[in-house]
Amino acid sequence: MKYFGAGQSLASFIFQDNHSRVTQLKFTLKFFFIILLMFTINAFIYSDSSYLFEMIVAMVIIFILHGFVSSDTTNIVSGMLLWTITILASYQAWISNGLYGTAIFAFPSLLIFANILSGRLLVYSLVGYMLLVFYFFAYAENSGFIETSVTSNGSLFKKANNLSLMLIMSGIGIGLATHRIKRVIKNLTGKIEKNDTMALEVNKLVSFDNLTGLPNETQCQQRLNIRAENSHKSSGLFGFIILELTNFEWIYSSLGQTIADRITCYLADRLNMLHTDRSHLYRSSNNEFIYLIQASDYDEISEYCQQLIQAIARPFPVESFDIEMTSAIGVSILPFDGDNYQSLKQKAHAALTQAKNGQVNSFKFFESEMESSINKRVKMVQELKKAIALQEFELFYQAKVDMRDQSVIGAEALIRWHKPGVGIISPLEFIPIAEESGLINEIGKWAIEQACQDCKHWHEIGLEGLSVAVNLSPVQFQRGNLPNIVLRALHKTGLKADFLELEITESLFIDDSTFIKDQVCDISTKGVNIAIDDFGTGYSNLNYLTKFYARTLKVDMSFVKDMQASIQKENLVAAIIKMSMMMELENTAEGIEDNVSYKKLREMGCQYGQGYYWCHPMPNSHFIEKVKNWKIN
Repeated sequence: MKYFGAGQSLASFIFQDNHSRVTQLKFTLKFFFIILLMFTINAFIYSDSSYLFEMIVAMVIIFILHGFVSSDTTNIVSGMLLWTITILASYQAWISNGLYGTAIFAFPSLLIFANILSGRLLVYSLVGYMLLVFYFFAYAENSGFIETSVTSNGSLFKKANNLSLMLIMSGIGIGLATHRIKRVIKNLTGKIEKNDTMALEVNKLVSFDNLTGLPNETQCQQRLNIRAENSHKSSGLFGFIILELTNFEWIYSSLGQTIADRITCYLADRLNMLHTDRSHLYRSSNNEFIYLIQASDYDEISEYCQQLIQAIARPFPVESFDIEMTSAIGVSILPFDGDNYQSLKQKAHAALTQAKNGQVNSFKFFESEMESSINKRVKMVQELKKAIALQEFELFYQAKVDMRDQSVIGAEALIRWHKPGVGIISPLEFIPIAEESGLINEIGKWAIEQACQDCKHWHEIGLEGLSVAVNLSPVQFQRGNLPNIVLRALHKTGLKADFLELEITESLFIDDSTFIKDQVCDISTKGVNIAIDDFGTGYSNLNYLTKFYARTLKVDMSFVKDMQASIQKENLVAAIIKMSMMMELENTAEGIEDNVSYKKLREMGCQYGQGYYWCHPMPNSHFIEKVKNWKIN
């Protein structure tokens, strides 16, 4: 910002751009032209032709000056205008009473315009000229060169002195006022510039990603909505592509934020290289990018998705690592899959979910069946919330049997949902959705407390020694308060800790998190038994059995059921049982459905079993009755 200097006019200070200054000067020229025109008309009305010619000449000069106004001539035209009007006022005063002429009163007004339109040089020269006019008129009147109709009672030089003092006083007042205006304008301009700078910074924060510098989702939404409004005017397709880095969370937790951020920046640069005049790249979140692409057909979009996947699949050299990224892509199409940002994003996410459930590094276009699946899941989440509030869940129990004498030693709690008007809903249907939505935390908390309460009741009615097993979801460990929930349930119901068994799946092994390990350790040290459910179907890292304080291995029912048809499965079951014995762990086989399987497992050294061979899962009251009247098959 260049502040108001000695040679800079107030107009040039206020109107920083040349166009505004030219407009202001043209307005001033028109203003003086109208004023002179009114004086001319007044002279005609009163038949005063003494200065009519000069007025017309001045109007012609102003008219000509108006045609010469441009961004390069504003100072020259301003000076010529003010000198023309000043000389005209001097002439009119000369021919009409000199120092007593009314034209003299125009001088202070002209100084105001001089301050506005031009710099100090013109102001000083006009003031000097006007003072010279005063004293010249005094001398001329004393010498008889000017005839006046006014009778003077004092010295004409005294009059000239008074006028000069008044002019100087007016000039100083105008200068001070102008200076004050300049300071106010300067302060306002500074604040405006500061606000503009802040607005730019805010816009940058709102519209761009801080890490990569890419436009963010806000800009994406604006561009897409504009495109949607004009979609009827253009041919072809407009693709909404969501790209997710599927192993980003693992990289973040394993290698740290610094390396994860560097990979993100490298990836942004690599993806930006695929940018064309028909595509636009945005960063949506930590592991998600969005592309908007104009294409002629689906094949062109498919080819572009393949290029994105290939670009991501190439290793990223970071420090001493060659890191490989995996990705999934979901695509929705404007206008077929939606006509606004939210609908297109929702459907692209549905396609992305399908892609993640399929092969690694794959992409999917949205299909109508996906929307039906989304609506079904959303509806079930709402119904699950209602079910929690109305206590529509119930625990069924399946007996856990000692393989030596087939006596009941406990039971596994299996949750069921009694949905009004529908009946019992299988946990296979609602548990995955409860885990995705986080509702499993509330459901799991209720299940642990209810199982402890039922087990305590068994002891009170004479079924001493029975234990209860409850399945845990990996999601229940995320909040970090699972030990408190378990201990609170034991304290509330009065059940001893060694009668409670918590079953965890091998999926927890994949995330070798101290956060999870500490929770399991805390629970185990209180006396609660930890069992590894479905052992052999997943990660099966033996090192984790000790890290997670497991006491029991549960052989998955898929192995047990296939033992008779597959010698490999039979050998695998035998190996798991033998390994558990060598590691001094208890073992339990699930899915025992016939006498042949029972005998074979007992011969292998299996300690405990569950399955339809003894009983199906049943409500608590039926289970109690079943155990009281237990008969060995």
